[in-house]
Amino acid sequence: MNDMVEGLSINSTDFEVRRSIRRRRISMGFDAEAGTFFIAAPAKLPQADIVRTIMPQFGRLMSSLISAAKRTALPHKYEDGEKFYYKGVEYPLKRVHPEKEASLSFREGIFFISESTSGNERKTFEAWYKRALYDEIRKILPEWTRRIKVNPAVVNIKTVRSVWGSCSAKGNLTFSTRLALVPSDLLEYVTAHELCHLRHMDHSASFWEELSVHMSDCKERRKKLRDQEYLYKWW
Repeated sequence: MNDMVEGLSINSTDFEVRRSIRRRRISMGFDAEAGTFFIAAPAKLPQADIVRTIMPQFGRLMSSLISAAKRTALPHKYEDGEKFYYKGVEYPLKRVHPEKEASLSFREGIFFISESTSGNERKTFEAWYKRALYDEIRKILPEWTRRIKVNPAVVNIKTVRSVWGSCSAKGNLTFSTRLALVPSDLLEYVTAHELCHLRHMDHSASFWEELSVHMSDCKERRKKLRDQEYLYKWW
């Protein structure tokens, strides 16, 4: 049993530090049930020492943990108290008797889903996330089109699991519904990324130079999105 639990962020990855008076060494792992990365550490070891010990092997260890997380991620059951991401934050679900206003609503940090959706919860969440992302894209797109000085012909939102976004030869942009679940900095990254494809249709050096001009930390955001992508699902 863990005696103490605290938070620690290393290279934009959040960990639970689970301390125990019985532990003598540091180890890293993934808790499939909780959906979190954790570091098991001795009770009195300072966080600075934990980071210093882990960093030389951090990349290799995280690659292994992320692979494990992708293999063991549990499907959603849509039960009371289950957590769902929205804008990078997890919020609990509460099942309620049929409501007049919506089959799924979000109020005061809680998702309320009607019992009338039983058996169709996945599609209900999908429709809600799609509307939410549409609203967010409408807010940020004008600013980024102004910065990059491009205008897409059409903007679509589709439920695509394999990619976050795409740009067609005709100048049409498509964003994955999953982007409703990610933090705002990652939504901005995908938005800027796809808009830059209106100038460079490949991932050449010219493309990355263009994106870096408008978003200096684009490669850090790209890595963060890749490392965390397994989190952002509602199915």
